[in-house]
Amino acid sequence: MHDCRETFFSSRLLPALRLLVSTLLLAAAASASAFTLSDGTETECPVSRDGRSGPATIKWVHYERLQDRDPELGKAVAVVRHGADGWPVIYIDAVAHKRGRLTNAGLWDFVFFHECAHARDPALTEIEANCQAYLEMERRGLMNPIRFKDIEAAHLQILNLPAEYGGNGIEFWRRTLECVQSGNGGRKPGEQGDTPGIPAFPS
Repeated sequence: MHDCRETFFSSRLLPALRLLVSTLLLAAAASASAFTLSDGTETECPVSRDGRSGPATIKWVHYERLQDRDPELGKAVAVVRHGADGWPVIYIDAVAHKRGRLTNAGLWDFVFFHECAHARDPALTEIEANCQAYLEMERRGLMNPIRFKDIEAAHLQILNLPAEYGGNGIEFWRRTLECVQSGNGGRKPGEQGDTPGIPAFPS
């Protein structure tokens, strides 16, 4: 005799449980605090604010259609917002990251450190956040001539930007390198040497 209870569990409950587990796993993956760098290192963005310390939240934005993309991102591939409790949340376009990290992983390291700089200090300008991102990559040994050119190319192809970025990608990058040279004690970007006085993120 066939057990109807077995049919009920297999046809109703098991698919529902699988869906629940998948949803929970997706939610956990979409909201975390660690970012995997191009060298395989997992790092966080440490924040101290209003007597509280901890890593900024990272929210990976997944979507099937472009129109379903989280509006918090705007036109950017990554951006910092603040949750209801005032804690910084770094939104990252998971689709763009998956597509781009295989060919330009260094650029995504740069993007993460740029947004982390904003999360750590909301008063930073876009130029200063770019500068911090470059110096942090250099400090970690993640910057090399090839990555420099890749990151530079990503900036130079941008024709129009708001005034806080310098108005265009060329000026944005020029001001970034000017800041980097100042932060390196006058050493030009790309030249060998230590990167002094940079607040280190946890490795």
